[in-house]
Amino acid sequence: MTRPESNIVATADRRAAPLVGIQIAPTDLLDSGVDECLDFLQETAGIDAIFCYSQTYHLGESPPNVLATDHPYPPRPETGRRLPRLWVRLPQAAFADLSVQHEPVDVTQEFAERDAFAEAIDRCARRGVRVYARFLEAGMNRAARIPGYATVAAKNLDGSASHGPCWNHPDYREWLARTVLEMLRIYPLDGVQYGAERVGSLSEVLFRGWPASCFCEHCKKRCRDAGIDVSRVAAGFNELSSAKIYTAPPGGMVIAVLSVMFRYPELLAFYRLWLQADAEIHKLIYDAAKSVRPAAEIGQHVDHQRSSWDPLFRAAMPYAEMATHNDFIKPIVYHDVLGPRLREWVIDPMQARVLRDLSHEQALALFYPLFGHDASCEPSYAKLRERGLSSGYVYRETRRCVDEVAGQARVYAGIGLDVPHYVEGGMMPVHSNPAGVYEATCRALDAGASGVIASRELREISRRSLRAFGQAAASKGSVST
Repeated sequence: MTRPESNIVATADRRAAPLVGIQIAPTDLLDSGVDECLDFLQETAGIDAIFCYSQTYHLGESPPNVLATDHPYPPRPETGRRLPRLWVRLPQAAFADLSVQHEPVDVTQEFAERDAFAEAIDRCARRGVRVYARFLEAGMNRAARIPGYATVAAKNLDGSASHGPCWNHPDYREWLARTVLEMLRIYPLDGVQYGAERVGSLSEVLFRGWPASCFCEHCKKRCRDAGIDVSRVAAGFNELSSAKIYTAPPGGMVIAVLSVMFRYPELLAFYRLWLQADAEIHKLIYDAAKSVRPAAEIGQHVDHQRSSWDPLFRAAMPYAEMATHNDFIKPIVYHDVLGPRLREWVIDPMQARVLRDLSHEQALALFYPLFGHDASCEPSYAKLRERGLSSGYVYRETRRCVDEVAGQARVYAGIGLDVPHYVEGGMMPVHSNPAGVYEATCRALDAGASGVIASRELREISRRSLRAFGQAAASKGSVST
């Protein structure tokens, strides 16, 4: 598992060329065979970096995309299989004094005798392929297999568990930092990509009608230390959550919401403090990783809501701030699936709440210029379910990230290939057109990205989309062919 020195030098020398990566699950490596999978990735798309889940606590048992059946070894469904959720071998003793642990080794699980990362690192080293651990925060509804995870749950106003962990809980922070430290101590990884797919309670209350959090003892103390009156935060959220405010207020919905914000400015302070806790976690992870492997690339996954449609997160947490504690940032710029996501995850819920004074078409017409898009080049509301956004969206969002980090971090754009859309009852396939994939990949690199990452998962991507992605990356100067 030791990476030869010659490969380390080769990896460093390649930094001038764009990284050509792909996100992948350990099951896809092991089901098909690591060498066979790498052969397919390199021959089809010139992949020179894999971003592999080190833990899958956040995942359910979704079936592989029907579009990926053209692989040499089509992805196997995970439903009904007893698979691990922790894919790296971490010492249990390293977490013994914390209330939250990792899933213990279960020798009866499938692949219990295999170490996917050890196998992948050895084989990738011989090919000059970089290996990154991909680590996403687990939500409370998917984390039942993590011992003690309920003890670090964020708390809603009524004291019930929220949908994620508390970013201010000291044991949770330490658990994350030690996880990354132990991974890099044991495995000669090229880097780690961490991310949390949450935007904070102000957005969740206003745009989705979710309960406000976190009001645990740790968050309340942090508010008090910052001079924030928690009782006024709670009162403000209660008003924003009240059905009364959404029933035709005399001055209009936007004015009614702004009125609450002016009367309770503590809401903005609370929201900013919560997002600062997330940034501090990234700094903890960065520092822990560098303490054992200074050359490792540590980066932040910026999910679709953060990168592309939440105005409050965009205003409160700019890329420039993320660049202070990351070597790279991966903004999600999934162009094809953004059409149906915009309709069902953004425009419809916003129009039902804060934008209810507007029609759906007017709400979309407001969204496009607000986020810098040319409405004449993008789908109408009626077409959102069947059309994605243009490659111009990929260029603009990638360029915004590049400009904001101002050279302080590399930008690896996450290009969406055949990403399905979740609807009631299952997944709706979203077919990517190879010509659109090619153009979107080229535009991300034209915007100044230091690399591109085929996303979301290998098990969702058709061979033709993967080939178009690789051809675009090669046309822009990749050393891989």
